[in-house]
Amino acid sequence: SIMFQFAAESGYIATSPFAGISPLKKSRVDPDPLTRDEFTRLIDACRHQQIKNMWSLAVYTGLRHGELVALAWEDIDLKAGTLTVRRNHTLTKEFTLPKTDAGTDRVIFLLQPAIDVLRSQAEITRLGKQYQVEVKLREYGRKDTHPCTFVFNPQMVTRNSLAGHHYAVGSVNQIWETAMKRAGLRYRKAYQSRHTYACWSL
Repeated sequence: SIMFQFAAESGYIATSPFAGISPLKKSRVDPDPLTRDEFTRLIDACRHQQIKNMWSLAVYTGLRHGELVALAWEDIDLKAGTLTVRRNHTLTKEFTLPKTDAGTDRVIFLLQPAIDVLRSQAEITRLGKQYQVEVKLREYGRKDTHPCTFVFNPQMVTRNSLAGHHYAVGSVNQIWETAMKRAGLRYRKAYQSRHTYACWSL
């Protein structure tokens, strides 16, 4: 379709035959949410308070995992009870703008359990180091810098000197798998944390 678009824009053909046709959306994975009992077992199976907080926040906000690992204290207003999604971390380990149709920041109004989780997490990372993070904008080659004190910092859990100052999306999936196995739960992909939020909200 890009070839036809190029041909139309260059005047080789009058219009692209694909004009006005929107691409097919891939079918999503069927929701397979955790029950409240399974969620409790999952959290109990997490060995570190930060990991308990990470999965609790994921379920209480429905954040994508790239948004969860990119979350900074600068994005959170506990007094107002809001969390603003300003960036996403990709599998290619880049910070980008969040995935919204409008391409704008998304404000989440926090449920009380999410506020409680963030208060618990504040004791672990709120006074951590602030990093200047490069965020790719939608226009090719353009970047912005965000000051970020990351909410979830792997250095708090591991004594490994190789740990970075924020999680990668791939490692979050591994943490989920470990907790699911330890809890003895039927396996689901980590993305079900979003479906769990959606189903609980209904």
